[in-house]
Amino acid sequence: MTGLKKSGALTFLTQTIVFVIGFATSIILARYLGPTDRGVYALIILIPSFLGALGTLGIEISNVYFSANKKYRLDDITSNSLILSIALGLIIILIFFGVYFTGLLDEYFHKNNITFFYLCMALFTLPFILLNGFLNRILLGAGEIFKFNSISVYQNIFQLILLIIFLIIFTQGLPGTVVAYIITTIGGTLLVILLITKIANIRLSFNTKLLKDSICYGGKGYLGNIAQLLNYRLDTFLVAYFLDAASVGYYAIAVGLAEKLWMIPGSIGTVLFPRVASIGNIQANQITPKVSRHTLFILFLASIGLLALAKPFIQLMFGSAFLPSVNPLIILLPGIVTLSLSKVLTSDLAGRGKPEFGALSSFVSLAVNVPLIIFLVPKWGICGAAFASTVAYSLATVVVIISFVRVSNISLVNLFLIKTDDFGVYSGMFNSIMRKISLFKVKQ
Repeated sequence: MTGLKKSGALTFLTQTIVFVIGFATSIILARYLGPTDRGVYALIILIPSFLGALGTLGIEISNVYFSANKKYRLDDITSNSLILSIALGLIIILIFFGVYFTGLLDEYFHKNNITFFYLCMALFTLPFILLNGFLNRILLGAGEIFKFNSISVYQNIFQLILLIIFLIIFTQGLPGTVVAYIITTIGGTLLVILLITKIANIRLSFNTKLLKDSICYGGKGYLGNIAQLLNYRLDTFLVAYFLDAASVGYYAIAVGLAEKLWMIPGSIGTVLFPRVASIGNIQANQITPKVSRHTLFILFLASIGLLALAKPFIQLMFGSAFLPSVNPLIILLPGIVTLSLSKVLTSDLAGRGKPEFGALSSFVSLAVNVPLIIFLVPKWGICGAAFASTVAYSLATVVVIISFVRVSNISLVNLFLIKTDDFGVYSGMFNSIMRKISLFKVKQ
């Protein structure tokens, strides 16, 4: 548990830094682009990230798993990742342009002010997105938590600096933000390559058995990850289809703020997966219930605070033009809190070699989410998209909880209800902080 606390604390600290930097980035984008161009930018960067997720074939999941249990050498995992990212990236680009030139997407792109030039620029990053994700997960599985976390920090700092240059200093508007995104993506990938060479050799060799095992293991969670991605991002695409780019801009702010609450379960889940894979089920049954209780408790308190401050916060930080983001943000909060528990439990299940349960929950959720979005967005606008997401997230969590209880035989009480003894963790953390402050004052 101590190792998990340290890794989780480091990851959470990183996520906090990333949150602060990302929040500053969001403010700059909103203030200098306005609702419409902010929506266009959201769609432009969503396209390559979405296509990149489609092209992983579950390799990211497998890289964590096999790097953690040391079944394969890191050199082989790294070399396979390099070759696959280039091959898969180019294949996806060719397929996308094949679809694009049929003209089926012309009306959608024209309505949302997305030009062919922007598409080419965004799609150019696909191999880099794939390679970044593959190599990142090797660092995570190998226990290189500091290196894994440092990448996010440097990448976000770099993007913020570029946006200040292109948007504030040179006032390049939307084209400047797209250029900043591309440079950041490529720069982040080069940094990952540099860090991975510290622990593995990158060679132009290919291990076909590793590929087979990676697809067999990762495939269990791959389709689920795609379904999960659709749950997270299909609403944005459909808001653009039924409404307009300005509505996408409002919705992007709401979703961005709500999903910031996932820093905590995201940090824990990130380190819990390889941790469970390395320690086995018995120890996992002692760790995961505590983690889930604390996660749910903290997220509940954080959501109450965000609920109370949503309107003045958005008005102050993003401007009155983005006040339409308030209602969808409030509607999203219950689903965000609920899914935080699912994120912890699916990481545990994946570490036990059962990523298929996370996939099942995502498919069930998606089956409900899509019809609700199609039905509600034309009637309720972006609030309809938020409501559909909350229902879908809640349903996904129910499926994961049932699956986890069956696998682990842990009671629901141990997962949900914070115990009196649990508060000792917070008092211990508080006392530790106060001691460090006292020591600092003495030294001064």
